[in-house]
Amino acid sequence: MSSRSPKPNPARSSAAHGSDRELRADARRNREQVLRTAQQLFATEGLGVSLDEIARRAGVGPGTVHRHFPSKEALYLAVAIDQIEHLVAEAEALATTGDPAALFTLLSRMMATGAENATVKSALVAAEFDLRTSAPGVAADLTRHVADLLARARAAGAVRPDVTVEEVMALVAGAFAAIRHANAETSAKRSAHIARLILDGLRPHPR
Repeated sequence: MSSRSPKPNPARSSAAHGSDRELRADARRNREQVLRTAQQLFATEGLGVSLDEIARRAGVGPGTVHRHFPSKEALYLAVAIDQIEHLVAEAEALATTGDPAALFTLLSRMMATGAENATVKSALVAAEFDLRTSAPGVAADLTRHVADLLARARAAGAVRPDVTVEEVMALVAGAFAAIRHANAETSAKRSAHIARLILDGLRPHPR
């Protein structure tokens, strides 16, 4: 009897790797579908929706949701981080346009996203989650893009010369509170109006 190990079958090995890739792709798609569904349900039905109901609406099994998100808090955090990552991608696209008013486009979108996810943000605050510590990389990326667009707007005279990126980010956070105080989270029209009022304060004063 030979003691040699059997030689690997290249075809079988390639098929196995292909299968692994397909599984990973399926897992990514499932996770993204769960995130989209959770974000929508949290915005329209509140935080009381169960993980099992999210799974049903997303068209996946409960085990899939629990495997990716072992707790409701983990899902809240993932939804918030996912939204910031989308904002970072939007900021990167805006940076390529050369439009000096791109800052206002991004800030408007940030405020709209915050309004849509007000319940999630409230839950994170209640659970003592801070995105700046829970996801420092993505939070820093967004702030850096805001700073870059602010510098471009300042150079073009499209924004007040005395405003800093820290003040801009504070105004965005304040917009979330203002929209919530006005009970405008579920009205895109009202929340956008509040955002415009706030953003108008960043524009240069006419001489």
